[in-house]
Amino acid sequence: MKKTIILIFALGLIFSTQVFSQDKPNPTEPSRLTGYFSVLNPLVKFSGGETTNNFSDGYVIGFPSGFVLMGKSNKAGFIFELVPLIQFSEGSSRMANLVFNPGVQFHYPKGWNFNALLSFESSGRYGFTPVISKTIKTGQFSSWFVTVPMPVRFGNDDPGSLEFALQLGVAF
Repeated sequence: MKKTIILIFALGLIFSTQVFSQDKPNPTEPSRLTGYFSVLNPLVKFSGGETTNNFSDGYVIGFPSGFVLMGKSNKAGFIFELVPLIQFSEGSSRMANLVFNPGVQFHYPKGWNFNALLSFESSGRYGFTPVISKTIKTGQFSSWFVTVPMPVRFGNDDPGSLEFALQLGVAF
C-alpha cells in the first residue's frame, strides 16, 4: 500500500508540472479543468480462456471520479482518475480494489471522446484502459456522459485479462 501511495504522489507531481514551448503562453486563453463522478458496472471479463460475467459470483460496482485538465486547443488534455471498486458477495460487501488511471483524453466532434489510460491497481495488477465516451446531455453547468471502458490487466501471477464495462457519469 505504501508503494501505491508513493506511486500516486509521484505521478501526480509529474502530471502537475507545466511544460511550455518556446512561445510564451497566452494568459487570455487559460486551460480548463473539468471534474467528474460516475458509476461503473463491469459486464464481462475474459481471462485465461474463461469468460466471467459480473453477476456470476456476486456483484462489483465502481465509482470513477477525477478531473481532466484540457489544453488550450480543447482537443486533448490530461486525465487523473481514481476508481474504488466495491464487491458484494454472499451477503456482505467490501472494497475490493482501488484503481489509479492517469492518462490522456482526446476530444472529437459531436461529443465523442477517447481516453488512453495507464492503470495501476491496489491489488497488484497493472495495464491500460482504453475508453470510448459520448456526451449524451449538456447543461449550463454540467453534462452527462456514457462510456465503454475496456480494461486490459497483467501481473500478480494471474493470466492477462480483458474486460468490458459500462459507465454513466456527470461532468461539472
